[in-house]
Amino acid sequence: MEDLEEECWGQIKKLNWWNDPNDDRVSSELKRYFTLNEIIRLRDFVDNKQRELMDKFNEDWLDDPGINVSDDGWSDLTAEIIGRGEEYYNNITAEQLSEMADRNDYQESFLYCFHIAYDLERELKEKTYSEVFKVNKLN
Repeated sequence: MEDLEEECWGQIKKLNWWNDPNDDRVSSELKRYFTLNEIIRLRDFVDNKQRELMDKFNEDWLDDPGINVSDDGWSDLTAEIIGRGEEYYNNITAEQLSEMADRNDYQESFLYCFHIAYDLERELKEKTYSEVFKVNKLN
């Protein structure tokens, strides 16, 4: 499990969101450098890490005065932390999240890069169904 986490953080680093937060570029690089299974696994990893962050800082976000972002902003902000890499993720504090929110120091949204995973999964399912239909038609 540790190896998988290390591999996923390495893949996030390779995507270089921190220096160039462009979801179209990152989506293209996902297709270029990673297999479908790697893309899906990385998407799931990012989703899980985001849930962990949201759970960890939920009370800080909702508290008074709280972290000044909307629901969508909260999603974008926590996704940004993951896009910035393992060290940033491991060292983020509620105070830093609040400062990032106040300065609008986050992009919309690292998660958009992974829409491609859903598209690729759908294409794979359609291809599989098509093949099954052909086989059934032959019988």
